[in-house]
Amino acid sequence: MFCKRFTFFILCLWLCLIASAQEYSAKAKLDSAHILIGDYLNVNLEVVAPKGKPVYIPQIDEKLLEGIEAPFDWISNSKFDTILWSDHYVIKQTITITAFDTGNFIFPPIPILDADSQIVAQTNQLFFDVSTVSVDTTATIKDIKDISKVPFTFHELWLYVKEYALLILSGLLVIGLIVYAIWRYIKKKRAAKPMPAIKPKPKIKPHITALKELEKLRQKKLCEQGKTKEYYSELVDIVRIYIDGQWDIGAMEMVTSEIIESLENTEIHKEVLKRFHQACTIADLVKFAKYNPFPTDHDMAFKDCKEFVERTAEID
Repeated sequence: MFCKRFTFFILCLWLCLIASAQEYSAKAKLDSAHILIGDYLNVNLEVVAPKGKPVYIPQIDEKLLEGIEAPFDWISNSKFDTILWSDHYVIKQTITITAFDTGNFIFPPIPILDADSQIVAQTNQLFFDVSTVSVDTTATIKDIKDISKVPFTFHELWLYVKEYALLILSGLLVIGLIVYAIWRYIKKKRAAKPMPAIKPKPKIKPHITALKELEKLRQKKLCEQGKTKEYYSELVDIVRIYIDGQWDIGAMEMVTSEIIESLENTEIHKEVLKRFHQACTIADLVKFAKYNPFPTDHDMAFKDCKEFVERTAEID
């Protein structure tokens, strides 16, 4: 019985130690175990750590590889990609390397450190080989291939701009100053040159415009199409605009009674003003009281409005 209990205790302790060790893990994987000389090779790094416990991953770069005399060269590191889970998180990164010598190589383990700089996990060693292109010595000698065009990448553009940034900014500044000087010179020359006098266009008298609009309204034949309300609305608005231009009276914002009251102080003949008033009254009844006038009323209203414009054209 004692032996069974002791064995169970040892088993539980062993499982706890394994669980504690598995809190942190790290692994690395190559996307290929064989490359040609000068090709790129990706090392896919994956680190698992408990949630809330930060880790430090040493960054592979050119300086570090030179320090350990690695037989391969560093190209770039991708940004860290972090995935959060309920009780842990996963960090992923891709390291790109290349080699310019043939042979079998080992990518060294990468230690993972905690906040106290203690190693909590370590990646596995990675083995890969680099070979060159085989040459058929029995084949005939061929001509050298033509120069191929390599596309200009954004990364190369950024390196170029970064290296010659001061020179580029200086050139842009000089070009800007030259453009500004030319603009100032042209502006000064134009200011010194007298502008030709522009004769103002003769102002069209209000009664000419009103008579043209009345003729257009007559040719529309709105009443014959059953559009009586539109006919009277346009008819009165034409004369209202004429009154505004002739006597500077805001007739478009006035009711009929206000317009007639304002015109009583002018030299308009009483009978002419009276007939115009009658035409405006019929128009108001049509628009606001749904009055249906006789066909003779249409012609009479048009005649009275036209006569109003013609008889008052020369009155100030």
